[in-house]
Amino acid sequence: MKRENPFAEKLDEAELTPQDLFKMKLKDNHKGCVCPTCGRKAKEYKRRLTSNLCIALIEILKYYRHTENVELLDYFHIDDIFKRNPRLKVDFPKLQYWDLIEAKGKMVGGKFVKNYGYYRISENGLKFAQREVAVPIFAIVYNNVVQGHQLNPYATIDQILSGDKIDYETIVNPQNTIQYE
Repeated sequence: MKRENPFAEKLDEAELTPQDLFKMKLKDNHKGCVCPTCGRKAKEYKRRLTSNLCIALIEILKYYRHTENVELLDYFHIDDIFKRNPRLKVDFPKLQYWDLIEAKGKMVGGKFVKNYGYYRISENGLKFAQREVAVPIFAIVYNNVVQGHQLNPYATIDQILSGDKIDYETIVNPQNTIQYE
């Protein structure tokens, strides 16, 4: 026997737009569903903040701290940071899911157009890389846009790195170059 939750909000499906119905269907389906507009498979993804993303963020922090004529919050090109470690730049843009970096770009016709390859560390990214704040480990992403974050668990950069037996102090040292595994 199925019992109804008396505290659940009652939704009148007649008042919902097709977009609202699609989003509800998408949230309830872990394998994805077909987009009614374009016919492609649509799915929300649960993205994890990994130790490799943390290493990439620390490399950015080292760039700001130890490169002449570079001011904090200046934009940089990813090739300038990851010359010695090109594999780190593959997933690097995912740091945007947690507001740890910002892409350079401008508004054109009401849409944000990125200037390919140029980023800067955000204020949140700086605090996270310096071990001042914790962030959610998981971001929920649909169509490369963050829909939200899983509220638990949160972690500091130390906790994420120590999960893979990586020492923060070793990585943050400017004399050390960490090779991507």
